[in-house]
Amino acid sequence: MTKVLTFKVEIEGLEDKIWRKIEITNKRAVADLAYAILATFHSLTYHLYDIEYKNKFYDCWVCIEDDHRGVELVNAVITKLGDIGLKEKDTMRMEYDTGSTTTFKITYLGESEFKKGNGMHYPYVIDGAGYGMIDDITIEELKDIVEDIDKKGKSDYYVLDISGRNKINYDYRNFNLEKNNLHIRRYFRKIKYGYEYGE
Repeated sequence: MTKVLTFKVEIEGLEDKIWRKIEITNKRAVADLAYAILATFHSLTYHLYDIEYKNKFYDCWVCIEDDHRGVELVNAVITKLGDIGLKEKDTMRMEYDTGSTTTFKITYLGESEFKKGNGMHYPYVIDGAGYGMIDDITIEELKDIVEDIDKKGKSDYYVLDISGRNKINYDYRNFNLEKNNLHIRRYFRKIKYGYEYGE
């Protein structure tokens, strides 16, 4: 039976500043949760990721045979969220990139009934704060940027948008729920295709 799962996702170290509540169905893969996270937090999506839960690492398929960390790897693309044994208030950690890692704390908030006809609705953000992450910087650098914006009341920082072609002013305070969901609607499938079928 299809259920709607709700997760609170926070950037570790900036939990009170940059976070989301995401709804996604239990029929979706663990990888789909990762793609939703990367989309909603405005990642450029050109690095690898994994999600750790109960001592297992749900890894993006491209590196599943190359990893030498000596941990149990599970293919995130073929593992359904409804099959991993989630219990309310369980936490997971998602790491994106391996050099300047952004870590997300993911808390499972519970499930609700799926309404027929809403299949294309998910993943969907129901609440949040903060614009998102910045690729290729450390959490310490991002915290410094956030602190500087708070101190000055404006942002002097520019980042590339997801196309990698246009620069936009990064002000972490700029979060618009409707625009964020439009962004997910536009980029979720592209991100999925890039990780699962891209080179």
